[in-house]
Amino acid sequence: MIKYTPQSQISNTLFKSPFQSDLDQNNRWVVLEKMLPWDEMVTPLRKRMASKRGRGSIDLRYILGALFIKGLESLSDEDTIRAIQENIYMQYFVGLREFATDPLFVPEVFVEVRKRLGEEGMMEINEKLLKYAHKAGMIHHRKEYNRQKKDNDKGSKNDKLKADSNNPEENQKQSDSSGDTPNRGTLKLDATVADQDVTYPVDTRLLDRARRETESIIDRMYKLGIWGDKKPRTYRRNARNDYMNFSKKRRPGAKTIRKCNKQQLQYIARNLRHIDQGWDMMTEDQVMKVFKEPNSYRNQLVVREVYRQQKELLHKRGKKNEPNSISDRIVSFHEPWVRPIVRGKAGRKTEFGAKVNFSETEGFIRADRVDFNNFNEAKDLKNQIEAFKRLYGHYPAHVLVDKIYLNRENRKYLDSKGINHYGPQLGRPAQMTKEQKRKRKKRQNKRSEIEGKFGLGKFKFGMNKIQMRRSDTSKAQINLIAISMNIWQMLLNIFALKPIFSHKLWYRSKAILNLKGMLDNFLKLIVVSTGRIQKNRLLAD
Repeated sequence: MIKYTPQSQISNTLFKSPFQSDLDQNNRWVVLEKMLPWDEMVTPLRKRMASKRGRGSIDLRYILGALFIKGLESLSDEDTIRAIQENIYMQYFVGLREFATDPLFVPEVFVEVRKRLGEEGMMEINEKLLKYAHKAGMIHHRKEYNRQKKDNDKGSKNDKLKADSNNPEENQKQSDSSGDTPNRGTLKLDATVADQDVTYPVDTRLLDRARRETESIIDRMYKLGIWGDKKPRTYRRNARNDYMNFSKKRRPGAKTIRKCNKQQLQYIARNLRHIDQGWDMMTEDQVMKVFKEPNSYRNQLVVREVYRQQKELLHKRGKKNEPNSISDRIVSFHEPWVRPIVRGKAGRKTEFGAKVNFSETEGFIRADRVDFNNFNEAKDLKNQIEAFKRLYGHYPAHVLVDKIYLNRENRKYLDSKGINHYGPQLGRPAQMTKEQKRKRKKRQNKRSEIEGKFGLGKFKFGMNKIQMRRSDTSKAQINLIAISMNIWQMLLNIFALKPIFSHKLWYRSKAILNLKGMLDNFLKLIVVSTGRIQKNRLLAD
């Protein structure tokens, strides 16, 4: 049976609005508004604002709420403002007191906020969120076996009793100062690449873009009358035709690629000579006029670096024993800080973006290091474990990592802290039963949970397509995605997709939801019922 209402029978004047009724208390935005620690999370943003000069700022609560909506919904700056303007629940979430049809603020505010917060500010917000989740019971590390403590406690019982009987107060002070807390929880570490939204780098395309930038600079210099009536010859039509003929070929060979790159390098070299000659004849005011457009001066520096790198690569490719690589290679003209990250994954040998070292515990993640240059993630293991200790007050009982993390230095560090790992042992393998091997493999396989977090971040929260145009704002966006994933995990816990309501955490989650009103109404009902019972007893007497 097909149902359809004709447009002539639909009248907007009869549309019923729910604005006269209360908001749905089970809506996710209402739940999040009551759950998040706003006063703590706004501190990093407040520290980076001028408090004693300048005009009054936009309410920081609005900005923080809009940032979280942008991260949770994976929207652009413009779409975030439009979504808040249209959604009453989002307006309640950001802190508005009543429904407003005007935009919350202009989208450019997001850019300034990302610049001010940067990577450090976003990490501070995420740490405050993680501390709150731990305090609220959403991160509940169980007590685990502490190997170090057991080794330190070796000795005869008589010696311990004797030491305790001699000076119990001194022993109590030493135990308090040592801070020997049992290891708890499981920490998972791994690294991935947050892909930048850039076109796949091809040397010939990069050279063509650099050549067109030099032609634009020459045009601006010619308009100022640097060379008089005679404009320098650039051969731009021939250069463009050479590139177009190359780009139309489906599978150009190595000789064809080398020939086209050499042609483009010659065109760029000629244009750079004209620019250098005109530079010597320009005054300071003329230089300012030539490079008055945003990023124009930076672009000409990028052109010179691209020319140097590609010229060096061209000479290396002509020699047999020379490696076909170069350090700090530029792969994007407009985002020159992006570097190729060789990961060796199946189907994607090289990725282009920032390499991020993540740590995960019970579904909550933290971006410990974000760098556009490739790095060895094993060097960050100590810092990640110490950050775990600083956040939660104890070391993890287990660390699940890839083989690259388990070098000799890291193994020695883990043993000194009494932390278990389940990687392959060095030297001759130990004799284990089938049950021991099964348990060891089962524990190590839990490391795949952090891989699932990577998939969630890339395909739901946009970590595979970072669209920021600056390096600092790109790092801030990656940390914002980590914050959004943690808020998403809190929502999963609250809405009982994980069984945390089965014991004490039910009451903690109630406190998080701020359902004090329901409890107050229940108490009032008890008081009223008690009063009625007493009144009935008096009447009976």
